[in-house]
Amino acid sequence: MLYNGEDLSLAGVGLTRIIEIFGILGVVESALELQKYNYGSLDYTEKVVQIIMGVALVVSAFIGCGGALNGSLKLLSLYIFVLLMLIIGHVWKLWRYDESRIRNSVEVMITYTWIEELVERGKMNALQYSYHCCGKRGYSDYTALSLKIPNSCYHVEKNNKKTFYPYGEGCLSAVSNAYLDIYRAEKWFHVSLIGVEVFGIVLTVTLICNLTADTLRYSY
Repeated sequence: MLYNGEDLSLAGVGLTRIIEIFGILGVVESALELQKYNYGSLDYTEKVVQIIMGVALVVSAFIGCGGALNGSLKLLSLYIFVLLMLIIGHVWKLWRYDESRIRNSVEVMITYTWIEELVERGKMNALQYSYHCCGKRGYSDYTALSLKIPNSCYHVEKNNKKTFYPYGEGCLSAVSNAYLDIYRAEKWFHVSLIGVEVFGIVLTVTLICNLTADTLRYSY
């Protein structure tokens, strides 16, 4: 089935809206995750790169939308170029995918926080409240050192009473699993974006060919 230039333009505009939404979601997610990592670390740098890629994705959506609505070959060509650069960025992210690095980073962070907890009680509270965990490897980390298990290790019921038993999972395991869930979701997010961007390139090339054919036709 053949589509005219107007149909292709409308399809292109619709696709750019989808790409724009993906870009905004990527920026928001990366910005929220950024605060979890230390400034200057490899994980921090990767989140900054993801924010830049998300911004580029949003900008590309405006370029593609303008090119599709105005039939501008220059804008459409620039749109294809930006999408190609973004695909290279996604491939780079997937090539660097390494779950063991995330586990190691979390272990360093939890170990450091646990050492701080032994020096000054309360340093583990934020993690224990957020991830429903207790101690580094379990609540026995406290009892083995004859330390009182903090309230942050207990689930609080609706009547503001804490449960009898503390959380059974240690923060090393709980935080690692939480970070890995996000990391794996990001991997499939990049895979999905590659598919959307490849489709965007194919659609844009088709639109360019259609516009070029119309220009040659009218020149005769």
